Amino acid sequence: MKPSFKLLVICSILFCAGIASAQNLTPRVVFKDTPQTHNMHITSDGQYLYTCNGGKPALGQISKFTLDGTKIGSYPFELDMRSVMYNPSDKKLYISTYGKELYRIDDLTQGVYSLVYEFPGVNEQATPAISANGKLIYFMEFGELSVYNMKNGELKTTLSGLKCADEVADGGTAVAVDKKHIYTWDGLQQKVYVYDLKGKYQKELKLNQGDYGFSLAIANGMLWVSTDGNYEEGTWYGYSLD
Repeated sequence: MKPSFKLLVICSILFCAGIASAQNLTPRVVFKDTPQTHNMHITSDGQYLYTCNGGKPALGQISKFTLDGTKIGSYPFELDMRSVMYNPSDKKLYISTYGKELYRIDDLTQGVYSLVYEFPGVNEQATPAISANGKLIYFMEFGELSVYNMKNGELKTTLSGLKCADEVADGGTAVAVDKKHIYTWDGLQQKVYVYDLKGKYQKELKLNQGDYGFSLAIANGMLWVSTDGNYEEGTWYGYSLD
C-alpha cells in the first residue's frame, strides 16, 4: 500500500526537524597558536582575540591576536590557567585557574593581575564562562552547572541534567554562554549541546574540527574549540552561529 500524502508530509517534517537538531558546522576562522603547553581557552573584547594556556604556571601566557588570527604578541602570567574571559561590564580580562581562583587582568602587557574570588565548591579543572552582561559566571561539572554572582561571588542557582562528556579531557567541565544560550559539549564526539539560559535543551551541533575538551568558548559572537598542540603548535577553530 502506498503511503498517504498526509503521512509523507509528517515524515518530511520529522526528517527536517532531525536535521535541525543535529546541525553540522564548518569553521569560518582557523588559526595556529603556539601556547608552550596546552591550547586551553579563548575570548574576545570585540577588537582582538585572546588565548590562554595551561599545565605549567612557570610557562603561563596569554596571547593576543587580530580577529582573523594574526598574532600580535604573548604576555607571561605565572598561572595554571583554565579560562580566559572578557567581562563587558568593566571591560577587563579575567582568568580562572586550576586552583579555583578568579583573577582580573589589570595590565596585560605588564603582567599585572588581582585576585577577585576563590571558588572552593567548583571542580578544579572547570573552564568557566562569564555571562554576556558580565553579571554571572558559570561553572560546569559533568552535567551540573553552578551559576555564581560576579558582584559578590555567591552561588545564585544550579542547573542539572545537561548533556556533556564523561571525562574532563573531553569537555565534562567546560561551558560557554552568550546572550541567549548555554553551550556544553563532548569533544570526543565533536558534539555541542545547546540550551536556553534556563537549561532547556534546544538542539545539537556537530563540529568537523576541534576536539580539546577544555577549549569550548564563545568569542566575538562565534563558537570556538581547539585542537591541542600539547607543547607544540595547536589550532583554533571559530564557528559562525548565524
